[in-house]
Amino acid sequence: MKLQDLASVRSGLVLSRKQAKEPSECRYPLINLRCIQQDGTIQLNEVDIYEAKEPLKGEYLSQSGDIIVRLTAPYTAVLIDETTSGMVVSSNFVVIRVEDKSLLPEYLFWLLNTEKIKRKIFENATSNMLGAADFELALLSLEDQRKISQFNLLAKRERQLLRTLADEKEKYYTGVLNRAYKRAKKGK
Repeated sequence: MKLQDLASVRSGLVLSRKQAKEPSECRYPLINLRCIQQDGTIQLNEVDIYEAKEPLKGEYLSQSGDIIVRLTAPYTAVLIDETTSGMVVSSNFVVIRVEDKSLLPEYLFWLLNTEKIKRKIFENATSNMLGAADFELALLSLEDQRKISQFNLLAKRERQLLRTLADEKEKYYTGVLNRAYKRAKKGK
């Protein structure tokens, strides 16, 4: 099946169309290119604030289960969850909203981040990634989609925890070495 038969695919908001010229009460977190990581995650500390001239319609805001894909290489896809829903998605991205129950968003997220699909998008992308709506998808059974997507999300979580552990270990080692140095220096 083609992606466009299973999901809506559209570009994000052209920010200048709804942007307030002065500070506004309609403030939203904004997904930008800086906050999209190569591993398919959103770095929340990189999110900008967008001030709109009026409340934005839901179509301009991320929803849990949406897949946001960069319109430029490396065409990284991110899966929106409850921590990243309600954010403005700019026109630097395509928003894919699964509408057919035979396709799991988590499975599509995994599929869009595979090297094979990214290469296919790169080869077929003329000026943007909206051509991806025309892609043929291998639609597996829901059970197989669930297994693949659960394993993918589990592996992503494990990699994230390992990175956090490595960072914490580095801080620990630095602290231990600094304390040992200070003690040795006092002993002289």
